[in-house]
Amino acid sequence: MTQLFDGITVLDFTRGMAGSIATMVMSDFGAEVIKVEPPGGDPFRHHPGAIQWNRGKKSIILDLKTAAGREQVQRLARQAGVIVESFRPGVTKRLGIDYETLGSNRPELVYCSLTGFGPKGPYANYKGYEGVVAAKSGRMMVFAGQNGREGPNYGAVPIASHSAAMALVRGAVAALYVRDRTGQGQMVETSLLQTITPYDLRDWIIWQMMIKFPEDFPEDPWLRRGASAPGYVPVRTKDGHWFQLANIVERLFRTMIHTLDLDHIYEDPRFKTAPVLLQEDRDTLRDMILERVQEKTLDEWMDVFINQTANVAAEPFTTAQDGMNHPQLLHNGQVVEVDDPGVGPMRQIGPLVAIGEYPGGPKGPAPVPGQHTQEILGLLGKDARPSQTFPTGTLPKYPLEGITVLNLSTIIAGPLACCLVAELGARVIRIEPLEGENGRLNQMGIGVHRTMAGNEGLCLDLKTSEGQEIMHKLVAKADILLHSMRPGAPERLGIGYEQVAKINPQMIYVYAAGYGSTGPHSHRPAMHPISGAVCGGALAQLGRDTLPSPGESLSFEEVREISRKLNRANEPNPDPSSSMVHSAAMLLGLYARQRSGKGQYIESTMLMANAYANAEDFFQYEGKPPRRLPDAEGYGTGALNRLYQAKGGWVFLACPFEREWRDLCRTIERPDLLDDPRFAGAEDREGNDTALAGELERVFATREPLEWEALLTAADVACVKAEDRGPFHFFDEDAHVK
Repeated sequence: MTQLFDGITVLDFTRGMAGSIATMVMSDFGAEVIKVEPPGGDPFRHHPGAIQWNRGKKSIILDLKTAAGREQVQRLARQAGVIVESFRPGVTKRLGIDYETLGSNRPELVYCSLTGFGPKGPYANYKGYEGVVAAKSGRMMVFAGQNGREGPNYGAVPIASHSAAMALVRGAVAALYVRDRTGQGQMVETSLLQTITPYDLRDWIIWQMMIKFPEDFPEDPWLRRGASAPGYVPVRTKDGHWFQLANIVERLFRTMIHTLDLDHIYEDPRFKTAPVLLQEDRDTLRDMILERVQEKTLDEWMDVFINQTANVAAEPFTTAQDGMNHPQLLHNGQVVEVDDPGVGPMRQIGPLVAIGEYPGGPKGPAPVPGQHTQEILGLLGKDARPSQTFPTGTLPKYPLEGITVLNLSTIIAGPLACCLVAELGARVIRIEPLEGENGRLNQMGIGVHRTMAGNEGLCLDLKTSEGQEIMHKLVAKADILLHSMRPGAPERLGIGYEQVAKINPQMIYVYAAGYGSTGPHSHRPAMHPISGAVCGGALAQLGRDTLPSPGESLSFEEVREISRKLNRANEPNPDPSSSMVHSAAMLLGLYARQRSGKGQYIESTMLMANAYANAEDFFQYEGKPPRRLPDAEGYGTGALNRLYQAKGGWVFLACPFEREWRDLCRTIERPDLLDDPRFAGAEDREGNDTALAGELERVFATREPLEWEALLTAADVACVKAEDRGPFHFFDEDAHVK
């Protein structure tokens, strides 16, 4: 079966989740991905997720520190159309695989580079581990207060890696799109620091308002907020299970209130404007909802929400492992079977999106290190160049110049995706109902400064013939249409796929769905926190040993507090994580049209997007190690991947490899730890993690955060000052950002 990237060879020099997921997507859609590994293999292969991230690829072992290895890889690169690497700045130059070297006499080469902090600046050579970037940039302050203590809180879902993977896909596909039209490739650069920024929809705006209007905004209300809005509330059932209610849109909120048999609230003057309420009234109503839900079991409530009403967004909180069994994911084919030679039958995450012409999917299991070395080296004698020829032309200022996107999505997931495409040069026309879309009504309207950035605005009443006539004229001239309506609604408004394709057969039609267009849950709403509950992100963020067992008796105050913690754990990630995938879907669709000459129907779901965000645990096989979860206080996943309180602030330490452990002990002047039998090897340290954390706590308390950062990074140990005021301070004040 023909696939989107057929005929394209990708050399994958990446290490870890972000780059590996990006090249996995390319492999799933037909590229021949050759993973180039050092002697001994990619050091991140120890992670259980590596056998998923590297599926369908070929592996070659080359020692790029030798002249022979460099000569071989340079010959191999002549056969590649795309190169993806994640080394720190300067390393590729030393190894002879930099863009200037490999791109000489190869104007068509697309070269993608991923770093932790970018190619230049004071932190350019800091190790780009997920936690290091999140701590340094202030992202961990988004979870501040989750566990009742001051300071930053560890982020369990690797959203920087997820976002970077999708940015690599967007960038690579955008460059291929331009290359196939002009014959010119180019270098594509991104970083974990750069790709973590779209997750902040409010704080940058809030902090500027705090500076400009200090009396009205004495503090950031979101950075330290506690209880959830009454429409977004985690609730406990009669039989002790938890599920997420997600109904801030007024029509969904009113249906939820009716379904909970709480209609009498509208007789109370305090609640007449619900869901928009004063804070104390929000708290009161939230308590009423918490009490009401405890009157029925989980099965009883889910029967109501699935079978008796189609207008209440609600899902149980599950781990990633349980989320893989969600009926909608199974119906969509988003969980696939792979027979891995190392672990046996394995269930894995499916293709990123569904593209009509190019269905995608795993081409096979992950290779063992060096499995294809002889095969690939045997082909080098041919010294072949890619046979494809391209038109000639000049590079556009932006890769998506001339592309028009019609954005009919709502709130965050779809709109933010369209903003990311606008940043690549597309013209995005935001189409809203006459009263404005719901995103303007929530969060004080602050989020729209990000979710509508770079858009043009148009209000249409698509329930009228006049509105539909205008819409159809736009459809005739546009390239991409994205919406997030439930099945049936687009057809009623005259913008169903068949209706649109009849007007414009070249249209790329992207359904940015919650669940999907067909299947057992397709009729249900899926607001922001739903996918976080289903795919395991919320429970991972909550931490280990935090959620009481169903049989445990809890006071109402305890139920209220756990609800607050769950809300805090689930709130920051799901919508933006969906945006990353929806944006990649648009680029994949655009390239599919260019290669096939046909318009495309594409489905991208919030469930699948958040499964990818949790890809470090979204797979199953017999004997799979459990996901590493943060402790109940939110410091980190272990003594060597953890926040520590220093003198006057916080540091974050990431020390995953043996060499780093040794360098750490010597640099902090604790060589005795190397001789301590409790910490002799990785398994010993794991078994004595609490004791090791205690030793390091006492060490880090003796100096200020920036002292530790300077000392340890000079020894090439990843340790940074953790921003503990809020992300705006870092992005506004830090010299590296400038």
